[in-house]
Amino acid sequence: MPKGYKMPKDKVTTEIDRFIRMEANGCTRAEKLHELFGIDSLDDPRLHAADLKMSRWRKHPLYDSVWKDEIAKQDYSDFVTARQKLRKAMNNEKDGWLSMQASVNVLNASSKRIYGAEENTVTVHIEGMPDIGSPDD
Repeated sequence: MPKGYKMPKDKVTTEIDRFIRMEANGCTRAEKLHELFGIDSLDDPRLHAADLKMSRWRKHPLYDSVWKDEIAKQDYSDFVTARQKLRKAMNNEKDGWLSMQASVNVLNASSKRIYGAEENTVTVHIEGMPDIGSPDD
């Protein structure tokens, strides 16, 4: 980047996006240095500058939103895997307890999704304005 370059605060570059997604995926420092900067040795003279750049990128205003986006993608994938395992356990003929527990978990999770957790709904009804009087009272 040219000297005096300011990092845009309202968007992330492709390089910053890759860095944040690598962090969300738990990549090591060595992996980030290799992928983003082509640094494979701790003796590389570019190492300090790369570390400083990664430190600045962590302070980017959009860091959290990109990180959360990546985690959400992982959650969707993990949810599918967990649901497959739960359904497999639910049909386990050898272990009745495991089958029953998996069935209970499926019922609990699906009823909240299907019926919208109605027991947690709060309704507030406000009528009229209160009589607060005047400063002379």
